[in-house]
Amino acid sequence: MYIQLNVVPHPNPKSGQLLNISHITNDSFTHTNGPEWIITDTTGKDVLGGTYGGGEGPGNAISVDIPDTQLAKFAQGVHVRFSGFYLYGYTKLDQSTISIWLSALFPLIVIGCLIMLYRKRSEPEKNLGWKLIGHMLLGGFTFTLNGLRLPLGFVVYLLFFRKPRPNLSVKDKAALLGLAMYVLQIVMPPVVHHFDSVPKQSILRHVSVEQLGVDGLLKMVIARAPVSNQARIESFETVLDEYGEVKELLFQFVDSVANGRYTHISAVYHASEQSVTLKRSTSDGWLQFSQTVLADNFINKVQELALLKLKPAGGEHRYVKLELDPLFASYAMKNESNFGVNEKGVYPIGDNQLPVTATRLIVCAPQSLDRMSVCEDQINYYFNIVEGGALE
Repeated sequence: MYIQLNVVPHPNPKSGQLLNISHITNDSFTHTNGPEWIITDTTGKDVLGGTYGGGEGPGNAISVDIPDTQLAKFAQGVHVRFSGFYLYGYTKLDQSTISIWLSALFPLIVIGCLIMLYRKRSEPEKNLGWKLIGHMLLGGFTFTLNGLRLPLGFVVYLLFFRKPRPNLSVKDKAALLGLAMYVLQIVMPPVVHHFDSVPKQSILRHVSVEQLGVDGLLKMVIARAPVSNQARIESFETVLDEYGEVKELLFQFVDSVANGRYTHISAVYHASEQSVTLKRSTSDGWLQFSQTVLADNFINKVQELALLKLKPAGGEHRYVKLELDPLFASYAMKNESNFGVNEKGVYPIGDNQLPVTATRLIVCAPQSLDRMSVCEDQINYYFNIVEGGALE
């Protein structure tokens, strides 16, 4: 018996995500170490114990071959799982639509203006077209002094080229066209930057945090954004109910891009709709970027240290809120409930062990899902500890 899966991507022209059986690097495709099939019965027991054959290709097709001698184990039905795909996010080059249109239209507008001026000449003149281009270039010529661009060319034109001569009117207008180009070079960058900075929103649907896990959802958003492996966690906040189900989840990533600019990705998970709202914006600076926690590090710690299972003080609560302090810093909050978290578990940190240099996760118990609700029984949990708060 054969079971085959095939993933056929249908890329979106702008951005999206896709699955691939191979690990895609900058210059090649690296095949996986082999697909992993997990076939279990209704009680969760492994049916085959690895006694099966598997195949890959062509493309994203993968299959498992069940020997005839094992078919009797399938009589009562089985659950079949496959693990082995890589999730990739993709997006068009980071260039705003308005800048693309301006890049295309600007030369056409200039050429059109020059043709219109040429047709409005008052008398025939040899090489008038070239002269109009020269007047335009002179009108747009600038001189930079202490970082300030001055329209020196237009000043020269006013001083030395205003004497009576043929077609003076259209030549004046050509020089003014050059001056207008100079003005646009000053005005347009902040205008384009404004449109780039306005948050752009998209919605991911059919997203179940129960199936993906919070760490899986974070990875999915990173792939969908996409951001680099140097992206930082700007904020993270979630509220769980008494059964551990996610009721609220909000987080933000920040990533450094070219020319000292930063991309901000904001995500809100809607549990009732099983969707994620993404907003993308840019900024010119982020002074705390180097002091915040790497997103990859935080995602790994969520799973490795079971951070979402941490509890506030005082026993059972209807809701549990976890909020990340994104700064990797030194903390010395005495007379508070402080605990360290590592691979061995959770342990108390006494006042004599402070300050502690680490990442802090604040866990408390809100009275309701209202964001203004009082959060009680707070505990400070520290992980990624590099100084203080040692486990004795």
